Amino acid sequence: MGLFGKPKQKDAEVEQLRFLLDRFEYNDIEKLCKDVIGKIPQSNERPERIQLLEYIWKHYRNQELNLQQVKDFAIKEEIVTPDFFD
Repeated sequence: MGLFGKPKQKDAEVEQLRFLLDRFEYNDIEKLCKDVIGKIPQSNERPERIQLLEYIWKHYRNQELNLQQVKDFAIKEEIVTPDFFD
């Protein structure tokens, strides 16, 4: 079991998602928010990269976004190749 009783598998998934999101450029992160989550965080100015990432992680923690959705998006947008996950 991981920290606070979460299974190790979930820990591995979090690390995989973190590793995958490191491959995203700003525009990719913004497009992920728009296309998969459906919106970007509200702000008077263009959100910073860290704000977008925090928004993504919030949706992930709330189970409104999952690793498979991000993987599918990354492959579709050619951010990574399918063999990236092997």
